[in-house]
Amino acid sequence: MLRFLWESISIQVLLIFLVVFLLVADYMKHRKPKDYPPHPFYLPIVGHMYLMNFSNPMMTVQKSPGAFPPLVERSALCHSVVLLAGLLSSNGHLWKQQRRFTLSTLRNFGLGKRSLEERIQEECRYLVDAFGDEQGDPFDPHFKINNAVSNIICSITFGNRFEYHDEDFQKLLQLIDETLTLNGAIMSQLYNSFPSIIKFLPGAHQTIFRNSRLLKSFVKERIDKHKEDWNPSESRDFIDCYLQEIAKDNGDGIFQEENLMACAVDLLLAGTETTSTTIRWALLYMAMYPEIQARVQAEIDTVIGQARQPALDDRSNMPYTNAVIHEVQRKGNIIPFSVPRMTVKDTVVDGFYIPKGTSVLTNLTSVMFDQNEWETPDTFNPGHFLKDGQFWKRESFVPFAIAQPALTCRRTRPCRAPPSSHAAFPLGEHLLPGAPHLPCCFPARCQLHEAQKAQGLPSTTLLSPHRGAHVPDELQQSLDDSTEGLLSSNGHLWKQQRRFTLSTLRNFGLGKRSLEELIQEECRYLVDAFGDEQGNSFDPHFKINNAVSNIICSVTFGNRFEYHDEDFQKLLRLIDESITKSGTVMSQLYNSFPSIMKFFPGSHQTFFKNWRLMRNFVKERIDKHKEDWNPSESRDFIDCYLQEIAKDNGDGTFQEENLVACALDLFLAGTETTSTTIRWALLFMAMYPEIQARVQAEIDTVIGQARQPALDDRSNMPYTNAVIHEVQRKGNIAPFILPRLTMKDTVVDGFRIPKGTGLVANLTSVMFDKNEWETPDTFNPGHFLKDGQFWKRESFLPFSIGKRSCPGELLARTELFLFFTALLQKFTFQAPPDTTLSLQFKMSITLSPKPYKICAVPR
Repeated sequence: MLRFLWESISIQVLLIFLVVFLLVADYMKHRKPKDYPPHPFYLPIVGHMYLMNFSNPMMTVQKSPGAFPPLVERSALCHSVVLLAGLLSSNGHLWKQQRRFTLSTLRNFGLGKRSLEERIQEECRYLVDAFGDEQGDPFDPHFKINNAVSNIICSITFGNRFEYHDEDFQKLLQLIDETLTLNGAIMSQLYNSFPSIIKFLPGAHQTIFRNSRLLKSFVKERIDKHKEDWNPSESRDFIDCYLQEIAKDNGDGIFQEENLMACAVDLLLAGTETTSTTIRWALLYMAMYPEIQARVQAEIDTVIGQARQPALDDRSNMPYTNAVIHEVQRKGNIIPFSVPRMTVKDTVVDGFYIPKGTSVLTNLTSVMFDQNEWETPDTFNPGHFLKDGQFWKRESFVPFAIAQPALTCRRTRPCRAPPSSHAAFPLGEHLLPGAPHLPCCFPARCQLHEAQKAQGLPSTTLLSPHRGAHVPDELQQSLDDSTEGLLSSNGHLWKQQRRFTLSTLRNFGLGKRSLEELIQEECRYLVDAFGDEQGNSFDPHFKINNAVSNIICSVTFGNRFEYHDEDFQKLLRLIDESITKSGTVMSQLYNSFPSIMKFFPGSHQTFFKNWRLMRNFVKERIDKHKEDWNPSESRDFIDCYLQEIAKDNGDGTFQEENLVACALDLFLAGTETTSTTIRWALLFMAMYPEIQARVQAEIDTVIGQARQPALDDRSNMPYTNAVIHEVQRKGNIAPFILPRLTMKDTVVDGFRIPKGTGLVANLTSVMFDKNEWETPDTFNPGHFLKDGQFWKRESFLPFSIGKRSCPGELLARTELFLFFTALLQKFTFQAPPDTTLSLQFKMSITLSPKPYKICAVPR
């Protein structure tokens, strides 16, 4: 019977049966329940393939036939997809664990903290230099921007950045770009619908697979290198942290090397492509809308100026620029859809029923171009984000997706500290978990003044001294872990070292005529060195450094060094390099995460190398002193210290390591601060010739040209004295004191500060206080003049306050007056021909002027 039926069925009947069966099966599979979201007509088997615009798939959703409500259903080929609102590929418990771990690790390495902002600022400098190298000629900014943006996530994920001329990394960036581009090709879209068939065919999807393998190989190599020198107790970056989780192996299979590779690739791709593409759109829009670009630049010039880099704190004061960035994201619309998701249970959204197992896709485009939400949705219009001249945050702005799960990269703003548990705790800087008050302690702090002005805050640090402020003894303890030297020691050791140092400096002339004569002699050497330049342009940096350093060297080591002494010049350059390196991102990160960062290459390693060389220099001087030391005759500070060591009273206060530390502290502090102030002074004089002329007129009247300036002249030279003080105020070379720690609960200015609180005095808040200074942002010697006489202001605190104020204040004040007046007596300082001088500064331990050349024209 069966055989009869089989033989009676023709091929045509069989084909018809199969077609009908497949149509019925497809209908049963894709039939829609009641209240299912509206959707265009569905064709069996091919779904909505007939609607697809393969050259621009996004237009398929935006402009498909018919008008549909915001919640609509689309079937990409044969896969049912609901356009909803809704992240990457994992689901459930695995996704939660990976996301939680990734966010936690990114925060540990700076996400939402000042340290990451400074890392981005550093990369901005590299990118600006790379753009500047094009010298205004046309160029494709694509891969320069990609490299810069990628370096941020690479430094967190892999522990290092890549140079713009690194050929291997450039190839990798090109692979990423090619892969993302080919994702929109026809064969790639067909593969997503019919993978079991299309995988056998050639096409763009095969190139994607090849590039994906190369990308995974790149990440795998980095993981293997990390495993070679991995230290479980010290995590350098994201990979190290993940390896720690793998080592724990709790048996749930969440943390495995394959997942690590996938997470690292996701971070690399997402952390590179989206932001860099947005920036490329931004530059394109600015070139196409020059009037908008001009208005952004005007706001930048007003709020930031050209003397410093932009900081995140500036954003709140730049509503138009913020609006333009948001409009670039809206109109650029770089992510029209979120990553597809699937409902885990039957759900009702906006009155529409969505069954369990439905693929859900967020159509962000429908919101970002909704005519009911945006006045001119198809026009680039920053006004969409402005209301009464202020930035307006729109709920319809969803470039990072919405709902849970949302994009991991959504969080881009730093975390503010939660309200203190102490009712009267003072207003403080943003608390950074894992790196407490990092911005207060290091060079990026120089940007705090602008942010402080913008926010109208009295201080952005934990402790802001005010006029007539008294700093209790409880606030005097150093926060540094070091137990040596003058700057970092604490308690009894610090008291003994400071008392001995001040006493010894006085014995060798501090505050006496003998030291004044020593400085006058060095002034003659410096004037001669400047005269050798014969009015030509030169960089005065190391001449000034050598002269100032010779004063403290004479007291500490017993001799001065000639300006042509190559070994000493190398040492001065080591000091300068070390101070500059202390302001870099890697050095700041080391101060927050020393156990991690000590394994990384970077500027902090150069700092350590230089520090060892400087200690060796001091150690060699000590050894030479010990060879011919006579206990009955003290030639200098080292001899006096060796006498104290010889007494050996058993308390361990005076030891050779402390001598090295104290001598090095004196050498560094006695060189850098005063020489930097003098460099600022010459720069200000060249930029304000009318002030320079008035100083020189006072010098000619009081001193003349026949003799050297003397300290006694200061009381008769109120204008010159005022100029020197204004240089110190406006130059602001030490905007913060060294960090301190409260030794017990204390009250300052009505605020309760618990024991163990880290404190940094924000001297900048006083030196630029609008309530204390008539024109705080202007170089104005009148700040220190009253009725034609010098006026000592209580708000002038360049040497800090309290018991731990600068022990070298008297020496520094003497040096500043004598060196400054000696130079202005003999020379007029001016910019070289066709050169414009700038007040831009270098960010490091001190705020020093950027290198400049100047002409010292003999008078």
